[in-house]
Amino acid sequence: MNANGSAQFHLVTEKGWRRGLGNLLRGEYSAWFKSSRWLKHLLIWLAIINGMMGIMLIATVEAAKDGNDGPPLLFMYGIFGGMFVAFGVMIIMQRVLTREKRSGTAAWVLSKPVTRTAFVVSRLVVNSIAILLTSVIVPGIFLYLTFGLFSGLGWLSPFRYIAGLLMVALHTFYWITFVLIMGTLFESSSGVIAVPIALCFTFWIGPMLFPPLVYISPLSLTFSPAPDQFNSLVASIMAGEPVFSWLPLISTVVSCVVFIAVAIWRFNRQEF
Repeated sequence: MNANGSAQFHLVTEKGWRRGLGNLLRGEYSAWFKSSRWLKHLLIWLAIINGMMGIMLIATVEAAKDGNDGPPLLFMYGIFGGMFVAFGVMIIMQRVLTREKRSGTAAWVLSKPVTRTAFVVSRLVVNSIAILLTSVIVPGIFLYLTFGLFSGLGWLSPFRYIAGLLMVALHTFYWITFVLIMGTLFESSSGVIAVPIALCFTFWIGPMLFPPLVYISPLSLTFSPAPDQFNSLVASIMAGEPVFSWLPLISTVVSCVVFIAVAIWRFNRQEF
């Protein structure tokens, strides 16, 4: 084997569950960032989030001319930057594990010096970074500039804005981990995406029938089912107002940890 050929291989030096993790991370990173995939996703989210928020901003300006308030911008951001992204995550993540299991790619990769835990972790880490970067961080930066330059909100506190953006990121990460665990439980992408959609609508409509549900709902981070009574955590934090409850934050963090642990446990016991 010549030098060029041997350079294509990387010696596995990790021990325990991390065996092969470096190679897997490089492979997932290349799929996202050494192609135009990340740019396509970024442009889509900029068009959806910032485009729709631009329309809301114009509506607010026009309403102000008539002495009206117009659409609440931070509430609308919870919809476009929170709930819309959640559905996007479901579409992006639905085939992350199921496609590789059906095609035999997972079995082939796991025949190498790679652990199943490293396989799941690599998919989770790189997809999370790519999704959060293209759908939360970059659109959020553009939105901050838009608010400061063109909206009545003015220049929000950068620290409060970053804290609110972290709430959006956590909400997005919740759905990443939940769809990931569905990928270990179902063999088809239809099953993987159906359950998260049903759960999302449960959190959306459920509080109208059972109000205490808002305290464990990840949607409460970005969206309020009763904006006349309380704001989402994102809206409250960015506006510098009191938060109605920190329980949604705690519940979401705990849920993410549980989802990751169960996904790894389940994948380690699957046969394919």
